[in-house]
Amino acid sequence: MNKLDIEEIVRKEIVDTVLKTQEFIVAGNWKMNKTKQEVKSFLKDIKDYDFGSKNTVIVTPPSPYLYLFEEELRYSSVLYGVQNVFPKESGAYTGEVSIDMAKDFGCKYAIVGHSERRSLFGECNEFASKKVRILLQNNITPILCIGENLEQRKQGDYKQFLVTQIVEGLARIGEEDIKKVIIAYEPIWAIGTGETASPDQVEELHVFLRSFLVERYGEHIGKDVPLLYGGSVKPANVKQLALAQSVSGFLIGGASLDAQSFIKINDILNGN
Repeated sequence: MNKLDIEEIVRKEIVDTVLKTQEFIVAGNWKMNKTKQEVKSFLKDIKDYDFGSKNTVIVTPPSPYLYLFEEELRYSSVLYGVQNVFPKESGAYTGEVSIDMAKDFGCKYAIVGHSERRSLFGECNEFASKKVRILLQNNITPILCIGENLEQRKQGDYKQFLVTQIVEGLARIGEEDIKKVIIAYEPIWAIGTGETASPDQVEELHVFLRSFLVERYGEHIGKDVPLLYGGSVKPANVKQLALAQSVSGFLIGGASLDAQSFIKINDILNGN
């Protein structure tokens, strides 16, 4: 056995150990997709599947289908949430989903500040911060999305842009509540494009974000904030991305729509 063979065996052992021991958050964002029958079919495939106990598995469907999740996932380890929420318990806000509605359906998570909410509906960091605050007040975990577009990345100041999104998005909560928030980094240029940031790019950015969180909020808080990566994550690339330093899990779009693909991603992240 030569040196290269030995190095490959050692590398495989390290990879297997990381995947079998590290806890990951695996969150699916369905966006505006699926019919009622398609949702029922998906839930039939996953509700009795053994996802294991190591990882946290979450699906955020379109809000009209939350009642199906409440019915079918009652005894499942799979958790669910909303893709967006309005920062009020109730009121004259046509077309919005309230905090009380999310709670009523048993949602444990809510996506906040997704790039599509920001670019298509004009939502800003201040508005995202209002959602973060009211979600935590109601024991729903916010998944705060941050991310730069291609132009911002090329200009070279995208790291400061991301830092601003974090600081302003967390501005309305106390420091001890910050570690109750999940931050999801999604490079906008890699969402739904088929393009994916390389594992080295993901690691470099996540290490930067972790260092910033520790410097800004202290080690006892900053080291515990989960940092997810999102951007064309699929079974073919999730293993390499999972090995990137400071990656706590993934926010998955298209690959979460297919039950078998979603299951496969979870199997990989369980070391299977």
